[in-house]
Amino acid sequence: MLTIAPRLGAIILALSFLAVPTPSEAQVYFGVSFGSGTFNGGIFVDIAPPPIPDYYQPPCPGPDFIWMPGYWAWGPGGYYWVPGTWVLAPEVGLYWTPGYWGWDGDYGAYVWYPGYWAPQVGFYGGVDYGSGYYGDGYVGGYWNGSTFDYNTAVTNVNITIVNNVYLDRTVVVNNQYNSYDRVSYNGGEGGIQARPTQRQIAIASGRRFPMTSAQTEHVRMAQRDRNLLASVNNGRPPVLSVRLPFTTVRRPQDFAPIAPQDRAGARMHILTTPLRQRPQYRAPQYQVPQQYRAPQMQQYRAPQQYRAPQMQQQYRTPQQYRAPQMQQYRAPQQYRAPQMQQQYRAPQQYRTPQYQVPQQYRAPQQQYRAPQYRGPRPERTPPSDL
Repeated sequence: MLTIAPRLGAIILALSFLAVPTPSEAQVYFGVSFGSGTFNGGIFVDIAPPPIPDYYQPPCPGPDFIWMPGYWAWGPGGYYWVPGTWVLAPEVGLYWTPGYWGWDGDYGAYVWYPGYWAPQVGFYGGVDYGSGYYGDGYVGGYWNGSTFDYNTAVTNVNITIVNNVYLDRTVVVNNQYNSYDRVSYNGGEGGIQARPTQRQIAIASGRRFPMTSAQTEHVRMAQRDRNLLASVNNGRPPVLSVRLPFTTVRRPQDFAPIAPQDRAGARMHILTTPLRQRPQYRAPQYQVPQQYRAPQMQQYRAPQQYRAPQMQQQYRTPQQYRAPQMQQYRAPQQYRAPQMQQQYRAPQQYRTPQYQVPQQYRAPQQQYRAPQYRGPRPERTPPSDL
């Protein structure tokens, strides 16, 4: 049995304060619910929905119909595909804001936020549903007074049936439409990280309306068809879009009721308690913030009287221009070769030195004289008086 978590009051309270968490909290940022009149509001699932498949939009059946894009919803058999279809607004001037799946960090699961009608298109998770719903706003048409005008660049309209049309191809280029499977949820691992603007938050908290009875019956019939279950078609529904909503008479093609084993498998993924209340959950340690200190205001100082800057030097008018005086032209003097200081003298004839023959050695001639012998000298007798 599916269980709807009692989070409506908390969600509305969060909207009243316009509180938008930071990306690091990885939670769903806001949503609205309308009680039993909607599907999947407040249901938490521990597996992500399949990607949004690419599909063909059937032609608009008549004037003032609004396109409700296809999406993955959760039912007794798990995720099932709600085919896109054309619906009438409950009042003139209202636009459809598609619902979206978002990651809820408190429960550690994905929660569905249903779509609604409002005077403007609100936040739908940044999901690219195609056909004018490219993640932000709607570019498939607009209300022109009491008549809805369609942009044929992104909307399939038979102009023989609907005459209120215009062509604006810039919206396709600006939104870079992806013609392949697209992520179908916001936040969490692999999810779209879009955040609502203040204008989108104001739209969600303002005047809005839930699904019409035709939309509700369309979703209910899709929920009962086993062929539309993601567990059966592996994310490739056999019916992706229909021209008019399902009814008890206009049922899906090859309709087959959901089997008991489908219900048993889906119940395994429903979460009824927050993540922090589970045994394996460990609450993060909260750091108490320091006491708030208001910034000190510095004393106001009135600006001083403006003083024009004084010129340091007195302005001097430029002197009269004097053209440079040209010197008289003097022709160059005749070239004179430099004179050599000394007359060139040829070198004298070379004279070899004359060699003098050394003279013969002449020994000194001295005549030898033999010593002459002299006899002994006579002895001297001392004087007699001694």
